[in-house]
Amino acid sequence: MPNILVVDDDEDLHLWLEQVLSQQNYTYAGVYSGDTVVNDLKLGGVDLVLIDYDLPRLDGLSLLRQIQDSNIKTPCIIMTANSAQNVAVQCFRNGAVDFIAKPLDPDYLQIIIERALASHAGHLRNMAYRALAFVKHKEDCIHGDNRERCNCGLREVIDGIRDF
Repeated sequence: MPNILVVDDDEDLHLWLEQVLSQQNYTYAGVYSGDTVVNDLKLGGVDLVLIDYDLPRLDGLSLLRQIQDSNIKTPCIIMTANSAQNVAVQCFRNGAVDFIAKPLDPDYLQIIIERALASHAGHLRNMAYRALAFVKHKEDCIHGDNRERCNCGLREVIDGIRDF
């Protein structure tokens, strides 16, 4: 079951999301501010983050920027009552993979969560295939471990994996 972290200051929404997400076979964890989210994500075990746009102290956009600056690749979806186009654009520019307007529709929420998780899984799968190609290449390459002498694209593969 995918683990979803919910970052929202609304206790009622937490209770509702815990129930909805568990019915949709997701594991729920919730926090009321973004203060510890980056550290929580660095520990691993979170597959997706739902972030309220209007958080106290550290707003949703600032939290997205911190996640991006920390090179954390966990997909993030912004939740907000403000569905203005410029808000959505800001969210996407700052690393959100999707955007959902409040009040949340549980069926639509499930669709965007599944889409975000599937996309992220695809990226991870591609990265794994690149890594396998690297292992195969390393066994067959006449240059061995000397990536600077190798001109077959190995360096680009390694850099791509590192930058994921």
